[in-house]
Amino acid sequence: MTRAGPGDFGGDETVLLVDDEPAILRAGSRLLGRFGYTVITAVDGRDAVACLERQAGSIHCVVTDMVMPNMDARDLIDVIRDRWPGLPVLLSTGDDGGRLGPGDLALFSGLIPKPYTPAEMLHAVRTTLDSRG
Repeated sequence: MTRAGPGDFGGDETVLLVDDEPAILRAGSRLLGRFGYTVITAVDGRDAVACLERQAGSIHCVVTDMVMPNMDARDLIDVIRDRWPGLPVLLSTGDDGGRLGPGDLALFSGLIPKPYTPAEMLHAVRTTLDSRG
């Protein structure tokens, strides 16, 4: 990974950004793209699985909202752990609507609470990517 300088949280990896809010997808895609990441977007868990199937092996990290129609992050993480077990998944949520149980957070590689600043998002993504085993 090439970094521009100290404090730069950029990278050249591919990130799958999953959220049902178009404004969040646009803003997140622009932000991560400005810092060198390739960003693929998905509108829910089902769309994310389809993207993962098409891009087999080229996605380095998934950043997903918790509450989405069709397939939420809890169901998405089950599919990812079954089919792509080493893929890090960063959970981004403001309110999980009671969908997460006591041990569920351990399934995710990290958590970034909404609302977050651009710097917090960049740091969380970089930290998640750097923690890959």
